[in-house]
Amino acid sequence: MLVLYLAQAVNSGLALGAVYGLMALGFCLIYNSSRLINFAQGELLLLGGLVLFSLSQTLQLGPVSALLATGVFGFLLGHLLYSTTLGVMLLAQPLRQLMLTVAASLIWQGAAVLIWGKNPLKLEQFVAMPALRMGPVFLGPNTVTALVLAVASVAVLSAFLGLTRTGRAIRAVSMNALAARLQGVNPVRAQALSFALSGILSALAAMAIGPQTMLRYDMGFGLGLKGFVAATLGGYTSLGKVFCGGLLLGVIEACLTLAFSADLKETLTYSLLVALLVLAPTPQSRQQKV
Repeated sequence: MLVLYLAQAVNSGLALGAVYGLMALGFCLIYNSSRLINFAQGELLLLGGLVLFSLSQTLQLGPVSALLATGVFGFLLGHLLYSTTLGVMLLAQPLRQLMLTVAASLIWQGAAVLIWGKNPLKLEQFVAMPALRMGPVFLGPNTVTALVLAVASVAVLSAFLGLTRTGRAIRAVSMNALAARLQGVNPVRAQALSFALSGILSALAAMAIGPQTMLRYDMGFGLGLKGFVAATLGGYTSLGKVFCGGLLLGVIEACLTLAFSADLKETLTYSLLVALLVLAPTPQSRQQKV
């Protein structure tokens, strides 16, 4: 019986964990390029999913066209978010920049309510993958699809950052913006591109979670915070570690739900965030150790 419970926790945990991992990658990209925590990350997911839902109601989207539409609208939404937040306050204090992302989150949520209403909307499964069984572990179609989308995103993003000139420019800005500028890299352009890439990742996360839980107007902020927890678990230093942080958070949540109650899941998850923020080493403490 315990094995069956654990297998169920792994299945549901990996399905949500893949979504958290994609959200965490977006947090990681923006934080490393601009040192900003983007609290409108969840609304990128929400609006990306809702736009995809509207497109699917008027057009017959296949897997390729759905992925292309997701990429294009995610890119545009991410760039729009940058243009209306960090892009207009480049020299402002970090706290003011952070609060601007919170305001953008609330404004975008209100816009979603005005356009799509408050009723949950079910996004169809555009990239349907078959179920997978590995011994006692059974991964349902939604779980396999979410994992394939997420792992492919990590691979493509890693290749882009490591093998292309533009990707290396983003990495240079994340290491030292001033030194990158002296080498001819435009940090502003790198930051804008990081927001756009984050929009694509959030739209892909919407494609993964839409068929599982449906799209609700109030889901963005909570999922954004889960992505923040996952990125904190991963340490913001490596795409692989950040993504694994998302998977770990998803499995922990599923185990807590089975062991206690779904009502306690949110409380325990955010308690974990508080513990991480308190116990995680600060940059000053790392320098003292060196």
